[in-house]
Amino acid sequence: MKEVFITDTTLREGLQSAIGEMTIEQRKDLFYDILNLNVKEIELGVPAHSKEERQFIKSLIDEGYQDKIITWNRANIKDIEYSLECGAKLLEISFPISDIMVYKKLGKDRKYIFDIAKNTISFCKEKSVYISCGLEDATRADFSFIEEFVHLLKALGADRIRYSDTLGIGNPIKVYEDISILSKILPVEVHLHNDFGMATANAVSAIMAGATYINTTLLGLGERVGITPLEEISLYTEFVLGYKTNINVSNITILVKKLTNMLNIDIHPNKPIYGANAFINKSSIHIKAQQKSKDIYLPFDPATIGLSEQFCFGYFSKAKNEQT
Repeated sequence: MKEVFITDTTLREGLQSAIGEMTIEQRKDLFYDILNLNVKEIELGVPAHSKEERQFIKSLIDEGYQDKIITWNRANIKDIEYSLECGAKLLEISFPISDIMVYKKLGKDRKYIFDIAKNTISFCKEKSVYISCGLEDATRADFSFIEEFVHLLKALGADRIRYSDTLGIGNPIKVYEDISILSKILPVEVHLHNDFGMATANAVSAIMAGATYINTTLLGLGERVGITPLEEISLYTEFVLGYKTNINVSNITILVKKLTNMLNIDIHPNKPIYGANAFINKSSIHIKAQQKSKDIYLPFDPATIGLSEQFCFGYFSKAKNEQT
């Protein structure tokens, strides 16, 4: 059975949501809960951000979670030194890869990206750390440049890449084509934003193309409208694709409720999986069929995640001459 690793960045990307503020104690409490979901890695934060952030990260690494905690870094030696100061052994290093990011944001050129990769990865290899290289804005980049850069990363000793759809403009066909090629060079993680509602679909496409790591947050929290929701991609991967994620799916529901209470947010009724309408059928055709077998009009048994199906009644619940 194919295995897909779910990584979680609720405590980094999730905090970039307009509704995502948490205290250090709340973050620490949430860390243990996410850990109990059995995700592959938890992206805990950004050591370069502040002394307080480094103390928070170091405190959990010192508890023995070095193999579960990955830190986010810009592609410079100082950021990496801050991560090493925390005791981190798993590092995410972000490289702007589209010309928009390289020329407009950094005011640099493509050669500069090659040079900083050589400097930072060589430095990391001396420290014997695991290196995941993020490709920021990959879906707007020249793919030939991406491919050349990933070959360089492999030669330098990077362990995997993170393909990032930073503005959520990717589509399943492009993502599939890109990941099919890149996954033959290095293991691929995807970090997919949801600006056009494509994050879960693009994540599924990435898995089918060979991606082995999917970066997620609870409820899809993150910058703007967030990224691939952990609950959506985990359940789809398990129940529809039939791949193994190792996620304790029965624990997700309790954690989602805890998070919404912590942040004082409501889930939209039509939100997949945890919206109030997710397992409600209304038409008489559906209601009658569901009484025969629950799998006729439900994609999976909601009892699996501690929920239940419901019926509601209205105009089409009483329609005449319907097939049953």
